[in-house]
Amino acid sequence: MRHSFTLYSSIKDGYPLNSKYWQDYKRSLPDLPSNLYEISVGCLLGDSCLYRVSRDTKIKFEQGHMHKDYLFSLFDLFKVYTFQDEPYTRLEINGAKKGQVKSYSFRTFTHTTFNNLWDLFIVDGKKSIRPGLITNHLTDLSLAYWIMDDGSLQNDKKSMIIHTQSYTKTEVELLSSELNTKFSLNSRVIPHKQKYHVIFIPSNDANILYNLVSPYVHSSMSYKLPVLK
Repeated sequence: MRHSFTLYSSIKDGYPLNSKYWQDYKRSLPDLPSNLYEISVGCLLGDSCLYRVSRDTKIKFEQGHMHKDYLFSLFDLFKVYTFQDEPYTRLEINGAKKGQVKSYSFRTFTHTTFNNLWDLFIVDGKKSIRPGLITNHLTDLSLAYWIMDDGSLQNDKKSMIIHTQSYTKTEVELLSSELNTKFSLNSRVIPHKQKYHVIFIPSNDANILYNLVSPYVHSSMSYKLPVLK
């Protein structure tokens, strides 16, 4: 199994990655299908990252070793947009777990089809939340992937926290407000570790949330689904 210290070989299938062969291949691809766009929105609200190289954009997907099956399912969905043959493996390099798998990841290649996502999420080089992101771009499918990335079912198995620690309080409040309006939820913003803010979805919303996302949740992540009343 390969390691992730070098993201790409410079040659694939006998052709350099910057060759006319691969540039023509990239140009031949259609725009990102609607389902992959929606999945990308959910993942980018969660753990995934965008990178701009020259004028075009790529996405990095990464999950911890416990979520290998989920990450590999994402790879299968996006594999036409990557030069990787399989996800890369990152190993622990220190401590008692040295040498064990820490995470799995893959990156798409840069492509114009991802530029709309850059424009949606990135402000002054930083991932940011602006009005209308949830209202205009988040679907049931997107929400399922956001929850698979960042959702955490609470002890009652009905209420949920969406971990939004990377966003400002104002951004989290905007996310919560638009979620409530669009999906008829009753989420609210609560403090986390006296430093961050997260979205809390109460147990009374368990049935609504389950019905919204359960058709799209990968089997390995079904433990994140709320228990129906």
